[in-house]
Amino acid sequence: MQSFSTKKHWRTWVRGTLGLLFGALFLWLALRQTSLTEVSRILSQSHEGWLMVALGCYSISMVVRIVRWQTLLQDVKAFSFRKVGTALLIGYAANNLLPARLGEIFRADFVGRRHRVSRSAIAASILLERVLDGLVVVSCLILGRAFIPNQPVLLNTLSITGMLTFCSIFLLLWLLGRGYGVKWLTRFPPAITSRVQSFRKGLSVRRTSSFSKAISLSLVIWLLEGLALWSILRSVQVSLAWQQILTILGVTSLSTLIPSAPGYVGTYQYAYAFTLDLFGYEPAQGIAAATAFQVFLFGSVTLIGLGLYLYISLLKPQPPS
Repeated sequence: MQSFSTKKHWRTWVRGTLGLLFGALFLWLALRQTSLTEVSRILSQSHEGWLMVALGCYSISMVVRIVRWQTLLQDVKAFSFRKVGTALLIGYAANNLLPARLGEIFRADFVGRRHRVSRSAIAASILLERVLDGLVVVSCLILGRAFIPNQPVLLNTLSITGMLTFCSIFLLLWLLGRGYGVKWLTRFPPAITSRVQSFRKGLSVRRTSSFSKAISLSLVIWLLEGLALWSILRSVQVSLAWQQILTILGVTSLSTLIPSAPGYVGTYQYAYAFTLDLFGYEPAQGIAAATAFQVFLFGSVTLIGLGLYLYISLLKPQPPS
């Protein structure tokens, strides 16, 4: 048991280190095309009104995310909106403070410990949540790039690879959630069988109406995040057509899947600079837009989530077993 725990901590350490290295690499790649002075100048001239619009759209999208996760969790346990919202905001804060998306693991562990439910089931619901997001943003990318002449190879590769990957994972999770292949579990030790069964429970959105609701909410979430992105770009004097917004939404969202530094620093800047360069804008404007998104939108969620975690830890500690 101690050996397993040691390996788990070692993998977490390696994942975090790789995230920091990738973040530093992509930040260097983005900044080598411009200067910090130019980025600072653009940020200092950003329009506060558009930043507030972006913050409003992003805040509403977080509320919709809470409702969607509550829907996905209903076959695991009936959680209230408040409990789901608290856990989701704390998890997002952890994602912005820890490298390599380790906040997803933290969120599953937090809910498992706090509410006495299977961490595997919670992790499965988070994975399903991310796959739904992935399918939507890849669809946005494919639709948006259809209107871009002389598409770069990287954009085409990202579209095809992303769609194949997320469709394959979605199909696998759908089959597992509906019990396909369960008979094979009898060949494994009871400990593994129990974990897989718990994981499968997190995928079992039994009612078709509930799953349809989760898909519809995913579309609403990304409509709101698209509006937030558009507002951020307007704040730094970037004006794009809706097709271009879909493209940059797809590229920047997929960039967060790369193991990176806390808050996606580096990969996010590079994704913005790369995509806006396709539309004739300066890399400095892309880096400024990414930084504004991280500071005002990710930063707001981080402060709220961190505050909730400290409040719960200090004033509402976990009851004894």
